[in-house]
Amino acid sequence: MKQVFAVATGFILWSVLWLALNQLLLVLGVMPATTSQPLSDPKPLVLLLIGSILISLLSGYVTSRISGVEWALPAGALGVLLLATGVFVQLKLWYLIPLWYHLLFLLLLMPMTILGARMRARAASVA
Repeated sequence: MKQVFAVATGFILWSVLWLALNQLLLVLGVMPATTSQPLSDPKPLVLLLIGSILISLLSGYVTSRISGVEWALPAGALGVLLLATGVFVQLKLWYLIPLWYHLLFLLLLMPMTILGARMRARAASVA
């Protein structure tokens, strides 16, 4: 049960931080005001990718910390959940954003989540 809670917490954390990042970029004027407007400027797309990497690392770390077990199972489950959600969302935005962004975003979700969990496992073994 603790592992399920850990994965759910990691997913909620990722989602909240992702929405906060998007809102911050919108407030700063980096993102377009409407979600139906195409986004081809590389600056916001790169910022979103960097944010996704950092958020995935943190979510994987937190999931591993909460679960208290080896990093692979909870982080893998979180990565699969994030990837499934990411594919769904990216398909809805497919025509608004360049292909390179979609591919990088989706390809980085699982490895960064697992890397975050491995960072937690490594920190725990050193301590």
